[in-house]
Amino acid sequence: MKKWVIPIIVGLVVIVGIAYRIAVVKGQENKKSEGVEAIQMREGFPVEVVPVQVGPFEVWREIPGKVEGYRQALVSTPVTARVATIHYQVGDEVKKDVPIIILDESDPKDFSRSKLLRSVYEESRKEYERYKVLSESGGISENALEKVRLAMESAKTNLEQADSNVQLTSPVSGTLMALYARVGERAERDRTLAVVSAVDQLRVVAAVSDHDVAELKPGQAVRLVTAPGKEHRGKVERVSLGANPDTGLFDLEMMLDNEERDLRIGTYVNVGIRILSENQATAVDSRARFRDSDGKECVFQAEGDIARKVAVRVVAENDDYSFLEGLNPAWPVVLSGQGRLKDGVKLRIEKASEK
Repeated sequence: MKKWVIPIIVGLVVIVGIAYRIAVVKGQENKKSEGVEAIQMREGFPVEVVPVQVGPFEVWREIPGKVEGYRQALVSTPVTARVATIHYQVGDEVKKDVPIIILDESDPKDFSRSKLLRSVYEESRKEYERYKVLSESGGISENALEKVRLAMESAKTNLEQADSNVQLTSPVSGTLMALYARVGERAERDRTLAVVSAVDQLRVVAAVSDHDVAELKPGQAVRLVTAPGKEHRGKVERVSLGANPDTGLFDLEMMLDNEERDLRIGTYVNVGIRILSENQATAVDSRARFRDSDGKECVFQAEGDIARKVAVRVVAENDDYSFLEGLNPAWPVVLSGQGRLKDGVKLRIEKASEK
């Protein structure tokens, strides 16, 4: 045999050996792959399931807004005048129609009329007292007494109207929230000098889009969480029927309780509005939902150890859960592993979550 034949034979043997080894390894891999699928079909696909929640279901929408007084009054001066006296400080309780600020009667000249009218009223009151005594003794007629009484009431009305320019009051009782005046300074006409607000209840005003306003209506529950375990409750008071022509947004007003007076007027907050409240809803963890190849909303439920593909309708959803129609409440829902499932395959439930 020629010498060059031997290396060729050795090379062919090596090549055949390598090819055989590759074929063996590939065959083993295919056998292993087929074995896993066969095992899962026989023993069940591993999945995690959660129970269907049956009971109350709520959906809340968060709306940003500004805190204002629920009953609030701006106290302003009707004329330009010097501030003579301030009876209250910020934080004091103020009663309705009780003077908060007194303006100098001698500044401007218009206030001299108040002094004259006070003198007229005092004279008419004294005259009425004299006529009343005479009437009781029969010295004058009832008609004469009535004319004097009407003259006194007219003088009193004129004096009160003039005093309203001197004594600045609030039309509502509440807390003096702000004071923009100092004794001795000159206040311009129509300038706001004080703000009085009832703070046991506050108002939150907001502006919402046409998309958000469709879910809102008066009477809906409102809540504001200011700290863990600290919550203010209230309701939607008003939803505008038309958009503001300047902003294109819809005005919204909400009322909140503030019994502890920890909310401050003028602050910006995020208020939750309950847009849905269902007493008996079938809800599941939203992660259980998926869309099939036809685009339908579906979940897999476990009938014992068999997977059932169930088409559902999404009624509503909140941060974690979905309110679904079409569920069987007795069957748990597959939360993970549904990507490998088909209707009717066997399941191996590895973990049952109680979230």
